[in-house]
Amino acid sequence: MDERILHDIAELVRQESRLSFAGHKRAVLKSRLDKRLDTLGMADLAGYRELLRCSGEEVAVLLDQLTTNETYFFRNPHQFRYLREVIMPALEAAQGGAMMLAWGGGEKRPSPDKMRLRVLCAGCATGEEPYSIAMTFLEGLRYPKAWDIEILAGDLSSSCLRTAMAGAYETEKLKGIPLSWLAKYTQGSAAGAVFNEEVKRLIRFIPLNLKDIMEGAGFPDMAPGFAGFDLIFCRNVMIYFAADSQQQLVDTLPRWLLPGGYLFTGDAEPLHLFAHDLRVIHAADCFIYQKTETEQDEQHSQ
Repeated sequence: MDERILHDIAELVRQESRLSFAGHKRAVLKSRLDKRLDTLGMADLAGYRELLRCSGEEVAVLLDQLTTNETYFFRNPHQFRYLREVIMPALEAAQGGAMMLAWGGGEKRPSPDKMRLRVLCAGCATGEEPYSIAMTFLEGLRYPKAWDIEILAGDLSSSCLRTAMAGAYETEKLKGIPLSWLAKYTQGSAAGAVFNEEVKRLIRFIPLNLKDIMEGAGFPDMAPGFAGFDLIFCRNVMIYFAADSQQQLVDTLPRWLLPGGYLFTGDAEPLHLFAHDLRVIHAADCFIYQKTETEQDEQHSQ
């Protein structure tokens, strides 16, 4: 009986989030359900299944507790090195050149789509990834104040988002950040450090369920005419989906990339396992992919 009920709950979780708890992952689901039952003082899974069926709030709590939030600053340093040494100079050259053309054409000021960077961090967990990206921009761009930068960072877990928005981390978690950057971008606290506003202002944290994006929903509160992201970080997220949902995510994310934009995936998420039209960046020596500028893309971007 419990196995049937466990299957029903796993299917509800899959439908609500695309998180898969099949096979060996079923034990993880069972363990976290046991903890939730203890918290609620409930005796069995049957009663909890009924609670899930009638309470959207409880579904949200369960999804929060089922997310895996392992992350740290500058995870996969090869990707951050390539971002700073290759991608950012290319973005500066492209957008700086466009700005000069705008000035040369007699515009009093550059059009608002010049010198703009839009980044998506899908599955940002407790925020180490978007803060790492923000610091990389501030350090790597020659004139960071000349840019309109927004890092849209989203996660399914509301508790993780609260931690991320606070921007406060214990000393042990800060080890991946260069000491000079810590001094420049954080203020010390009794437990560790808190990011200052120069970094925080670049990031907007949002609740994000990738299931909704895969089913055609947009991103909240984007400016009118929003065309897509220059960079998408979706790292160590697909591994928690079933194969069919993984392929759907690989189909979906490039549609949100601007022509020439880049997709970063996790160490265990090579896209050669899936059908896609992205260009593999072999020189990066890590998993980075680029959306090619097809004729259709060029027409769309004009």
